[in-house]
Amino acid sequence: MIMSNKINDVIYEKSKCILFNSYCRSATEVLSNLHVCDLEFEGIKFHSSEQLFFWLRLWGYQIEQSEILRCTTPKEVKKRGAELMKKLGVNAVLERDVPLLRLAIRVKYNCCKEFRDFLFSHPTQPIVEYAWWGDTTFGCVDKDENLKYDWDKGYVIGKNVCGRIIMGVRKEVKDCDGKATTDIPECIVQEVPQLLF
Repeated sequence: MIMSNKINDVIYEKSKCILFNSYCRSATEVLSNLHVCDLEFEGIKFHSSEQLFFWLRLWGYQIEQSEILRCTTPKEVKKRGAELMKKLGVNAVLERDVPLLRLAIRVKYNCCKEFRDFLFSHPTQPIVEYAWWGDTTFGCVDKDENLKYDWDKGYVIGKNVCGRIIMGVRKEVKDCDGKATTDIPECIVQEVPQLLF
């Protein structure tokens, strides 16, 4: 389990890990939070783990959560969600975002057979979000700028929060039906009274 306040950078050799992002056209795109798939949580339907993640980040703000649900694509969710968080003063804080993203990925594991099958068929390989656009928190970037966009050569470095959460969900003990736990994290349960009054 990731302790969000102690996440160190990790170096990965590209040829020895599974690289993914929402821009790739290979089978690894299923690992992206922007991958379109049918999810359900708390009786609500979502079209991606990105949509569920932003819905959770806006916990307690029902009007804004409804707006996230009206977004028709993951890219629209990402843009509008960031705007709503800024408007409300909801900061992106890893101590809160890590358990929320973990929950969204657990729901994706339970609901998206393609995602689950991919993890079953790659049980041990390191999984890395190849964030060549510069995100060293949720993903990794090239150590050697000359190898940017090369999916096979060189090394990447970063915290790889998204990849590490996926790997964590992959190895977690599941229930007797093979499902990951989807309990609501304490970080938002504790906030509800503050947000409602």
